[in-house]
Amino acid sequence: MKTGNMFKGIRSVFVYFLLFWVLGCEKKETLLPEHRGGQIYQGKVRMDIKCYGCHGWMGEGSMHAPALADNGRTIPYFEFYSAVTYGRGGGMPAYERMLGEKDIRLMIDWLQQVSVMRQSK
Repeated sequence: MKTGNMFKGIRSVFVYFLLFWVLGCEKKETLLPEHRGGQIYQGKVRMDIKCYGCHGWMGEGSMHAPALADNGRTIPYFEFYSAVTYGRGGGMPAYERMLGEKDIRLMIDWLQQVSVMRQSK
């Protein structure tokens, strides 16, 4: 009798563990920057790789490059796309062969999120 109760307890622990594991392993997509699978985080990664040296970690600008995101305003998409793709005289290199349209869209999404965060402060 004692052996049967022991197996019953082990079986219920196993069922709870299995249920917990299955429910916890759902793949969820989020747009939060902290989430490494989120779309906005992917834009941040691209900005960190290519742009932070001149434009700053959060697109705030520097003495060498203008701000890309500031208090609820961001650079317009087509102006940003053109500058990133074809470059600008005076220091902005062209990234036509390194960044695609999807990369640029992710970067703009990140900049819009940053500008909203700055506006709420």
